[in-house]
Amino acid sequence: MRVGMFSNAYKPIINGVVRSISLYRQGLEETGHFVSVFAPDTRNYDDSEPFVFRYSALPLPTGTDYMFPVVVAPQIDWLVPRLRLDIVHSHHPFIVGKEALNFSRSLRVPLVFTFHTMYHEYTHYIGFETSMVKQIVKRVVGDYARKANRIIAPSAVVRDMVLPEYGIDLPVDVLPTPVDLTLFPPRTRPPLSNPETITLVYVGRVAKEKNLEFLLRAFDLAHQEDGRLVLRIVGGGPEFDKITAAVRRLGLSDFVDFTGLVPFEASAAEMLHADMFVFASTTETQGLVVLEAMAAGLPLILVDSPALLDCTRPGIDCLTVPEDEVAFAQAILALVRDPAHAQALGRAARANASNFSVTALTQRLLDIYEDTIAAYSRDRLQ
Repeated sequence: MRVGMFSNAYKPIINGVVRSISLYRQGLEETGHFVSVFAPDTRNYDDSEPFVFRYSALPLPTGTDYMFPVVVAPQIDWLVPRLRLDIVHSHHPFIVGKEALNFSRSLRVPLVFTFHTMYHEYTHYIGFETSMVKQIVKRVVGDYARKANRIIAPSAVVRDMVLPEYGIDLPVDVLPTPVDLTLFPPRTRPPLSNPETITLVYVGRVAKEKNLEFLLRAFDLAHQEDGRLVLRIVGGGPEFDKITAAVRRLGLSDFVDFTGLVPFEASAAEMLHADMFVFASTTETQGLVVLEAMAAGLPLILVDSPALLDCTRPGIDCLTVPEDEVAFAQAILALVRDPAHAQALGRAARANASNFSVTALTQRLLDIYEDTIAAYSRDRLQ
């Protein structure tokens, strides 16, 4: 099968959409399929992968790593028909995603659209955050999704709660992003086995929607009770300066470390050396970084978020608490005081993560592609 994936972000950007594209591309190519990627150009980065085609792009004025693609690209217009694609897979509804729709129609091949996120919750990245802008985003995204031949949601929450909010009432396949289990060998020591230091780890973007100021306040409360606790924040993003300032304001500079942006492989290593994973975001549409923490065999403490219930089993492989700083701090301390319970959660988490391997989920994606192509062919014959 010959697949064209279209996205408004790709490497070296580090986020869940890029991770999804990269892992599914890996899985498809390992099983003999051809995948090309179309994405905006980036600054100071040369692609080492073959068949990654870039649109010219301009930096956004909001201080992020994201680029604004310029889709006037005669070279790509010439190239795409010659790739003989069987299916077009769009990962965004805007700009490059619109090009995916145009190519789908001109080439007469089906379009699959993965609805990765709650787009109206991220309008601050383009410098606007008003109710009117959010409503416009919902309408535009809904119009786009209804033109696709198949929609994929990364979780049942997106399918059941988010898509109706966008006015989408179509059959939807739930397919999460897989986890690369090869990055997570068995741990050399169990969590909470060092009596002198207990390392909590957060992995993800340092951004508004990740609720990191809440996490810092909860950590501060827990640290006041147990001085062995330290927190590592793995990742970078537009609120890096704001969060580092919050650490200083809380007097936590000796107990909170920042790695800045790191490759996925390095974030996996960070998890394997930590004792506990902490995550306070309430806007997630899937649990990729949570799955990675599970693969690392970590006990997890999460703010209760419906999307994360697709991949976790509260009380078995994680603890979930309401968005309350005291409750979150108490959950941390409960596991610190009961290492055996924490280690049991970690073992169960690692076992559960195997259900989300690249091999298993790539086969499900292939099934979706094949069903979509077959249905598209039937419709064209009618």
